[in-house]
Amino acid sequence: MKNLRYLLLILVFSCGCDPDYSPKPFGYFRIDTPEKEYQRLSENCPYSFEYNTSAKLKSKNNCWFDIRYPDLKATLQLTYREVSENNLDTLLQEGHDLAYNHTVRADGIDERLFQNKESKVYGLMYSLKGDVATSLQFYMTDSTNHFLRGVLYYYASPNADSLQPANQFMEGELVHLIETLKWEI
Repeated sequence: MKNLRYLLLILVFSCGCDPDYSPKPFGYFRIDTPEKEYQRLSENCPYSFEYNTSAKLKSKNNCWFDIRYPDLKATLQLTYREVSENNLDTLLQEGHDLAYNHTVRADGIDERLFQNKESKVYGLMYSLKGDVATSLQFYMTDSTNHFLRGVLYYYASPNADSLQPANQFMEGELVHLIETLKWEI
């Protein structure tokens, strides 16, 4: 009986191993992105924009919002500040500094300038590369009355390779938000 066990064990190991074995390449789960259907922000705020219908809007206070994308485990945090006589330089510097605080972990930062003279919307979007807590940040202003800042967070471990499809989708969402941004006077 003992010999039969050894024989069976040898038979299983000899049949189970393929001499031409090659390891499978490392892969990630597929990320399905939502459809690109948009709705306009209907809150009583000094600005409006379009955001995805699959996103969940959570109002905070003073026209600050979280726009959550549950399927992507992503949240876009929006903060609004009024521009006064002396604080535009401070707000611009804070927006710049908050993006560049990630240079410790970031492999690089790309800046994209936005200018819409008709709507008086001006600003920068920062794309942070590498394993960082936030991959996209932006600020928009009319330079006289309004300042809006946005930061994208994922509620998952940062990994630039696995989040690439979500990052590409969310970059498109932020660009759409910025391009449809209107200041309410």
